Amino acid sequence: MKLFFALAFIVAACSNSPSENVDFVSSDFEVVQEIPVSRQEAPPSDSKLLSPEISQKLVRSGGINFQSEDLEKDFHQIKGMLGRYEAYLENETQNNDQFRKSYNLSIRVPSDRYDSLLNAISGIAFRVENKYSNVDDVTERYYDLQSRIQNKLELEKRYREILYKANEVKDILEIERNLNEVRTDIEMMEGQFNYLSKQIKFSLIQVQFYEELPYELNSDKKKCFWVRIINALDNGLQVFLTVFVGLVTLWPFYIAGAMVFILVMYLRRKNKSHS
Repeated sequence: MKLFFALAFIVAACSNSPSENVDFVSSDFEVVQEIPVSRQEAPPSDSKLLSPEISQKLVRSGGINFQSEDLEKDFHQIKGMLGRYEAYLENETQNNDQFRKSYNLSIRVPSDRYDSLLNAISGIAFRVENKYSNVDDVTERYYDLQSRIQNKLELEKRYREILYKANEVKDILEIERNLNEVRTDIEMMEGQFNYLSKQIKFSLIQVQFYEELPYELNSDKKKCFWVRIINALDNGLQVFLTVFVGLVTLWPFYIAGAMVFILVMYLRRKNKSHS
């Protein structure tokens, strides 16, 4: 009987294709088929894992602080050059005091024109005090937000499909609650993504510049020497009047003091007459 099975295995082995390898163990007439070893391919490199659509995302920002000889002229000159660089003024603040007047500007400019505009502003400065620039790589955050939004949108789609098929009121309420949570997450992440996209597309330049004012007593008109003398005399008169009015307000104390003085003098004379 063993001989019959051995012959059967031999016939089966002969009928197989040449690519299959068969070994026999003569003692037990067992057949062991060799499994051909498949060639393992090398893992793909990092460059193959990155999609061609993925690109580096950078947020560029910087600023310049400088002293100006003519503040208004420099301000209008900066505003005039924004159109050439497709930039726009995001925020504007003007400050004035008795020592200086200044402008603080926040400018948004396309990232590829950031350097050109910053250098152009530097060129009109009378004296540059500080100039700085920063670059922040937000590639991972950008695509992470993009992926999370897509996943949430898919989840929202599945919830809506389930809601369409739901019959029980409690199921409908539960699905709608989940839908509201998913929609809230989507809107929050879309807001973050849109803000980040704006920062990537438009770089921020902070421009702060000032003009020193000459020393003046009160106003721009009081620049003449004799006018300043008259102004000083007027200030002295005002001080005198202020002190005089202050002394007049103390009249009750003067009367009380006079009465005390008269009483003291009367008592002294009385004592002398008795002695």
